[in-house]
Amino acid sequence: MDRYISIRPSKDIRTNYAGISALTRENPVAITVNGKEDTVLLSHEDYRDQLAYISELEAKLAVYAHLAQATDDIKLGRVQDADAAIADILGELETLDI
Repeated sequence: MDRYISIRPSKDIRTNYAGISALTRENPVAITVNGKEDTVLLSHEDYRDQLAYISELEAKLAVYAHLAQATDDIKLGRVQDADAAIADILGELETLDI
């Protein structure tokens, strides 16, 4: 769904808040001051959706960073067979006071 930005003057916030609020449920609203865009208003739902989307992208980026590191490790020969890795992990777990 393509969304556009409505452009409204700042005086509309004072004189027609309900109308501006209703517009934000359809698309973002850019508020202008002296004819220049100053602020963008979003509905609360859109704001939460944007935060969730950013969080999801950050999580994906973290996974990609780990995959890139793993790829570098493989290319540089920093590898270990699975049996040895599991034995190391189990050995470390035995030393923990849990």
